This record gives sequence, C-alpha cells and structure tokens, in this order.
Amino acid sequence: MALALIKFPSKGYESFKKSVISSLHDEQEHFLLYEKRLNDLGYEFGDFAINDYFWKQAIQMKKPEHFSSMMSLTFEAANLDFSFYYQQKFKEIEDTDSSLIMKQVFDDEISHVKSGVHFMNQWRRDLSLWEYYQENLIFPLTPARSIGISYDREFRKAAGFNASFIESLESFDDGFKITKRK
Repeated sequence: MALALIKFPSKGYESFKKSVISSLHDEQEHFLLYEKRLNDLGYEFGDFAINDYFWKQAIQMKKPEHFSSMMSLTFEAANLDFSFYYQQKFKEIEDTDSSLIMKQVFDDEISHVKSGVHFMNQWRRDLSLWEYYQENLIFPLTPARSIGISYDREFRKAAGFNASFIESLESFDDGFKITKRK
C-alpha cells in the first residue's frame, strides 16, 4: 500500500490515496497484532518464511486501477475468505486471542475491498465492474486468486460487489488449484 502512495501521482487521485492511507494504517495494526500474538506464543517475526508473490506482481503496477484490481479486488477479497476461515478454526481450538485478531482483520478487509470496489466503479467508464477488473488485473493473476479456502458470496455482497460480478466470479474457472483445496 505504501508502494501505491509512492508510485502513483496524487493529482486526480487524492481520495484514492486517502483511502489507501486508511487501509495502510489498518494493515500496520494487523501486523502489530500478528507480531504480538507470535511473541505470546514464543516466536519472533522472521521465524517463518514469508511469501513474496505479491511483490513479484506489484512491480508491474502502472496505475491505480492495477493496484485496486490486484490488492483490493483480488488479494484482500481472498482475505475475506481466509480471515473468516481461520477465525472459525481458532474458535474450534479455543484460541480466543487468535480468533479475535482474525475477526478484526475480517472486519477491516470488508472496508478495504469496499473501497476498491468504490474506486473501480468510479473509473470503469461504460464497462461492467467485472470487465474493468479483468482489464486491469495483471497477468498471471486471474480472478481465481480472489477466492480463499471457503468462498462466501455474502462477504462479497457486504463489500459492495454487485450480483453480476459475484455470478461472474463464481462461474470463473481457470483451473487454479489453490482455490480447489479442502
């Protein structure tokens, strides 16, 4: 998110950048919650490998529409599913502290995705949101990456996606295996 603030000029995108700053603040808070929880469990940040997939894709971003498609409508949309899934798993094993962290992450991700939907709707001209999303999603990303472990259409409704977008997402299939896991 900080990369988007640096990479894109603010002229004409002031409200977009304010939204990114708000999301960045939330993400920093998430990191601090994760780090504290790791410490409480006897681990330190850096004890586990981190996936760099986002950074490999982010270098290709050329405009805010790319960022919103990649970050808000893909990665954060998938986090709706992931955060809810792990919130429930932590509840099952009675890890209340971790479950509450995932609940906060889920709640924040709803607003982050909603912000991305809002801006993409502002910019999309006469295209549908689905068409505009796909037009701005940088290869090799596809809409399949926007689905987590346990997809829930109600989460997308809460984040502002229209029925047409949700139906298109549900029928999209490029064979991406991660979204087929159980």
